[in-house]
Amino acid sequence: MKKQAYIFDAKTLVRQQHSAVLSTHSQSVEGYPFGSIVPYFMTPEGDLIIYISQIAQHTRNIKGNHKVSMTVFDNLADDSQASGRVTLLGDAHLIEDESLKAQYFSLFKQAEAYQQTHDFMFYKIIQKRVRYIGGFGKIHWINQEDWQLDVSNWQQASKGIVEHMNKDHQEAMQLILAHQFNIEAQQVSMLSAFCEGVHLQGDNNIYYWPFDNTCLTSTQVREQLVKATHDARAGLISVAS
Repeated sequence: MKKQAYIFDAKTLVRQQHSAVLSTHSQSVEGYPFGSIVPYFMTPEGDLIIYISQIAQHTRNIKGNHKVSMTVFDNLADDSQASGRVTLLGDAHLIEDESLKAQYFSLFKQAEAYQQTHDFMFYKIIQKRVRYIGGFGKIHWINQEDWQLDVSNWQQASKGIVEHMNKDHQEAMQLILAHQFNIEAQQVSMLSAFCEGVHLQGDNNIYYWPFDNTCLTSTQVREQLVKATHDARAGLISVAS
């Protein structure tokens, strides 16, 4: 399996899931790891963003030692040993970034209420190395330089893609959801656009739809969305006939 293919598969798994096991260094029981479940999303570059309370045990642990890991897996899989999982090792740092904040709240709307309680703050986990297991015999270490993408201009492009789709292409998103997820959604919106895929909301549920390959420009994303719309329309016509 070529390197770029398994990196794409690993990132797809990370983007499809919305919570993971955060492992920190225990400050109260020295020398032992401490695991907890936290929501997250991954930036276009490949870092993870978490929103955690300052009174939580894992936050206290991070303040004592910022080296952490996040383990992502498909919790609906029948056989956890045969399904994919990703462990991301990195350094957790407190951040203030309005664009990342807005992106997080678009995916986790209930978290906006946490701003008034328990001193929740954003942390970025900057990746150092990634372990991907795609099933039996599919085991890969991924170095930081291969995992991280240089997407310095992506933020503006992503914003434009999302705004354009929500303004002008409601039907296209409904078709994609129907074809890819068998969902007949009345209310649809695009929440995010990444190099590897997009988050779509259908009614009250959020779905991640991966592209066929990594896109580094808005033109490439448009080509993927146009193709997906055409495929969806053709597929649905075929089923109906």
